[in-house]
Amino acid sequence: MNIEERFQLALEHYQAGNLEQAEYIYKEILKIQPNNDDVYHNLGDIYQDKGQIDKAVTCYQKALQLNPNRATTYNNLGIIFQDKGQIDKAVTCYQKALQLNPDYDDAYYNLGNALKDKGQVDQAIICYQKALILNPNLDDAYNNLGNIYQHKRQIDEAVTCYQKALQLNPSLVYAHYNLGTLFMEEGKLGEAIRSYNLALTIKPDFVEAYTNLGKALTDCGRLNEAEACFKRSLDVQPKFSMPYSNLLFLMNYNSRYDAKIIFFEHLKFAKKYAEPLSFNITLFTNDCVFTRRLKIGYVSPDFRRHSVAYFIEPVLMKHNREDFELFCYSDVVIHDDVTRRICEYPDHWQSIIGKSDEKVAELIRKDGIDILIDLTGHTANNRILLFARKPAPVQVTWIGYPATTGLSTIDYKIVDRYTDPPGMTEQFHTEKLIRLPESFLCYLPETDCPEVGELPALTTGYVTFGSFNAFAKLSPEVLKSWINILKAVPNAHLLIKSKSLSDRMVRDYVIDIFNKEGIDRKRIEVLSWVSTSIEHLKTYNKIDIGLDTFPYNGTTTTCEAMWMGLPVITLAGNTHASRVGVSLLSNVGLIELIAKTNEEYVEIAVNLARDTMRLQLLRERLRDMMINSPLTDAKRFTINLEKCYREIWETWCKSV
Repeated sequence: MNIEERFQLALEHYQAGNLEQAEYIYKEILKIQPNNDDVYHNLGDIYQDKGQIDKAVTCYQKALQLNPNRATTYNNLGIIFQDKGQIDKAVTCYQKALQLNPDYDDAYYNLGNALKDKGQVDQAIICYQKALILNPNLDDAYNNLGNIYQHKRQIDEAVTCYQKALQLNPSLVYAHYNLGTLFMEEGKLGEAIRSYNLALTIKPDFVEAYTNLGKALTDCGRLNEAEACFKRSLDVQPKFSMPYSNLLFLMNYNSRYDAKIIFFEHLKFAKKYAEPLSFNITLFTNDCVFTRRLKIGYVSPDFRRHSVAYFIEPVLMKHNREDFELFCYSDVVIHDDVTRRICEYPDHWQSIIGKSDEKVAELIRKDGIDILIDLTGHTANNRILLFARKPAPVQVTWIGYPATTGLSTIDYKIVDRYTDPPGMTEQFHTEKLIRLPESFLCYLPETDCPEVGELPALTTGYVTFGSFNAFAKLSPEVLKSWINILKAVPNAHLLIKSKSLSDRMVRDYVIDIFNKEGIDRKRIEVLSWVSTSIEHLKTYNKIDIGLDTFPYNGTTTTCEAMWMGLPVITLAGNTHASRVGVSLLSNVGLIELIAKTNEEYVEIAVNLARDTMRLQLLRERLRDMMINSPLTDAKRFTINLEKCYREIWETWCKSV
């Protein structure tokens, strides 16, 4: 059998999946032709299929040494580098492949994937479009292009791409999944649920689809069904931590779970996912000098138009740069106007998009961070297992999550005496609670915020209550209290605004709840998505009195409401999540609007609705009350926060 026949036989074995036989024949050929670049390339394919990545790289590189004009080899080598997270090397390989073959559709597609992973989405779009010009049947390219348009909020373009992908391949499970995610982000929950169920019909073990189906059900207020989805995700893939984080976050919404149960579930998470990583924690070499300039790192996927940004931006803006060197580790895929503003504040802005927790931990250690701040907890796109690796000597959780993280590697949680009175919540946290002297956060209003409008009741002739909180926060107890308020104030109206109310099914569900209790549908107004944050804020001018949710209070919504002149009534609970309203109202000076029981919550609302003069006075004064309170004094707040950082740093220095 000559060389050509042996080569063909090896190729046939490879195509039949007989990798060992193919490998043996190729090695025999190399004994005769040690410089056969085709054989080295094909051996690289075999080792790549077998998961022997280092051997594959060696073979591909040898093939290129022998023949530098092999575009396919560069492409395959790029795929390996991309899978290993070495994105820059992957990009270089794809670019070389395209230099050799400008009509190489797969290389354009792979380059688009790599650039997307680097966050260079506009360049990625160009690559996908070129790939599709060369090969209009690349369903995956349409799908990935749809993902980028979705992140850029070019919704029509995203839908078109997903639909084209599904026309080419109705079983393309990720296109169904991504379409579901788009619908969920748009508040079209019924369509999202249908898309996720289609994905699960095609791929019953699709963990991410179960997880996002759970999120969609959460947004519908179907908390028990959502919990079942998250648990199903964990049954299918026990090593996947994100569904567990989603489950923990969900428990904060659900009034049937008390603080003790929620705490112990967080401990279970830590034992399963975080503790195994703690064995790799290395000794720190940070200079133990109390007074030196400290390196502070903030980690978040929410340096963008997001609730967290309203509270982190004023701090980044007012930090003392002589005493603190700031690092932001950003997991933001698509930069918006808020991102572009925030990224100008820190001394160092590091994108961690596409980087593994292990790689980010190495980066943080290399940067020599002294205090690392988690701004996400167990909320979406968190990096909680980055903190389990303890990349900094002192780690703190703040703002983004209302409960403990459960991690022993996070040392502190920033709170205040209102959210966490001494002796009330310590037993439900693995972190040591640090109580700032006034508020645990500082709010930054929109720069072009609309003016406070006239009290609506003066024009309408009736009081309008309202809530703009996430729909999942509308617990049965909340809705019952609102029904009692409307019954006690017969001519009052209620306005509820939430992204979830974009879905007709959810809108009808809400209205029916009140209608069954004898509340006329005309008294209930439900609003959903608005085009801009300014339009959103203008909607507050339709409301006279804000109603907080429980057991999970509002934060950004309460601040917005008060900034727009609305008094907000809250119910104080015994957890951080149920006491944020206490902190916000106390810091503004409206403690009389804090109820201790459901009955008192209703009573305060009813009495305030009957006092038009007081409502009008609060309408005129509340913005000034906010301006003159600790809640919007960024400089004052940041000084207190920096004192806290100094104290915990000194504590660490004394411990080593």
